[in-house]
Amino acid sequence: MNHAVIITLYCENRRTIELCSELSELGAGNIVIVNDGCNPKSEYFNELKSIGCHIVNLKDKSGKGASIRAGLEFAHDKLYNISGFITADADGQHKAEDIMKISRALELRPDSLVLGRRNMKKSKAPFSVKFGHKISSLYFKIITGTSCKDTQTGLRGIPLSLYETAIETSGDRFDYEMNFLTRCADRKIPFYNVNINADYSGGQKSSYRLIKDTYLIYKTPLRFATSSIGCTLMDLTLFTVFAYLLPSSFVWNVALATLLARIVSGAINFIINRRVIFKNDGKAKKQAVRFFILFFCIMCASTVIVSLLSFIPIPVTLTKAIVDLLLWTVNYTVQRQWVFKEDK
Repeated sequence: MNHAVIITLYCENRRTIELCSELSELGAGNIVIVNDGCNPKSEYFNELKSIGCHIVNLKDKSGKGASIRAGLEFAHDKLYNISGFITADADGQHKAEDIMKISRALELRPDSLVLGRRNMKKSKAPFSVKFGHKISSLYFKIITGTSCKDTQTGLRGIPLSLYETAIETSGDRFDYEMNFLTRCADRKIPFYNVNINADYSGGQKSSYRLIKDTYLIYKTPLRFATSSIGCTLMDLTLFTVFAYLLPSSFVWNVALATLLARIVSGAINFIINRRVIFKNDGKAKKQAVRFFILFFCIMCASTVIVSLLSFIPIPVTLTKAIVDLLLWTVNYTVQRQWVFKEDK
């Protein structure tokens, strides 16, 4: 086995030692333990070293994403003849046999991202884990168009060809894993799923912060939504101002006020999305043209669809709200994948 197994550790756990012993017996000779917060002088790490593990010590609580990158860099630079990397959790959730299954799959598919797919129906995972699993998979399908049945799995086989992509992916905590998966989907990297058994019987503790880490994972669409709402309010305000300033006798008073408000609010929305939301410093002119093409198409689509559905016996405002919500999803996805698409 010429794959490096990278295990991120944030607290001492006997199950990690058991896992590493089993991996060593199965032929895994390149095990990297990334210590993110434990006392590096503890006898615990001497025991891991005696098994043959390499220890990488980070500053206190750098986060899972930072730990994975540190492990990848160490394995890439310090270990000989590595052809890929396998990331696994230290809490005993992942079994040595499943890690070896990932390794064999990665050998057969060196150009694919290999994912350990958990069977949530049969596992004893908490309800919050199962619910988050479904929501995350749905979100991923919407924004990338790629199906991934287990976006939150920590057991992954990363081929050497994706090393640079993995190192350059942003995020220091749990958001890193989703960011990396999204980048791979955008670059049309094939996913290969391997069925694994997830063990939740040990009452494992997690460093996952429900509110903060959930925000980090979904911060781009949340910020996009905030930007959209803000610019909508700005559009209404500008419309009111322009309608008041333009002569009331002017035939096209309302139409011109609407157009001017849309242009100004749209331009500000473009700047915010480019600089803050998607943080893409590509060719501004090209992005602006694409943005306003999309802006115009979304506006026309909203008008046409709401008009066509006006026969439904519900308030037209409710119809428009539902249509605009669906179009907002389309708008976000197209902006991410086309307007502000990351250059390869």
